[in-house]
Amino acid sequence: MVRVMACWGTLMALFMGELAIATTGFGPGICAVAVLMGLVIVFGFMRITLAPPLAAIFALGSLFWLAILLSLGSLDSFTRTNFSVGDTLSSRTQNAVTARDRAP
Repeated sequence: MVRVMACWGTLMALFMGELAIATTGFGPGICAVAVLMGLVIVFGFMRITLAPPLAAIFALGSLFWLAILLSLGSLDSFTRTNFSVGDTLSSRTQNAVTARDRAP
C-alpha cells in the first residue's frame, strides 16, 4: 500500500507541476511532465520490471499501437483545408437578386 500511495503522491506532485508549467505556456515542459507521469505509472503501478517478459512485450506493443492511433487521429486536423466562405459568396447572391429585381 505504501508503494501505491507513493506513486499517487508523485503523480499529484507532477500534476501540480504540470499546471504550473501550463500557466507559463512552456509546451516542451508539459510534454516532459507527461512522459514522467507515464513512467511513474509503468514502473510504479504496473511494476513492469518484475513482470514476465510477455507482459513487457505487450506493454511495448500497446505503446506502439497507441502511437499509431494518435498519429492517424492527428492526420485529420493536419491535412484539413479550410475554405473561407463569407462575404464574397453572399455579396454575389445579393447583387444577383438586386439586378434581377431592377429589370423591367
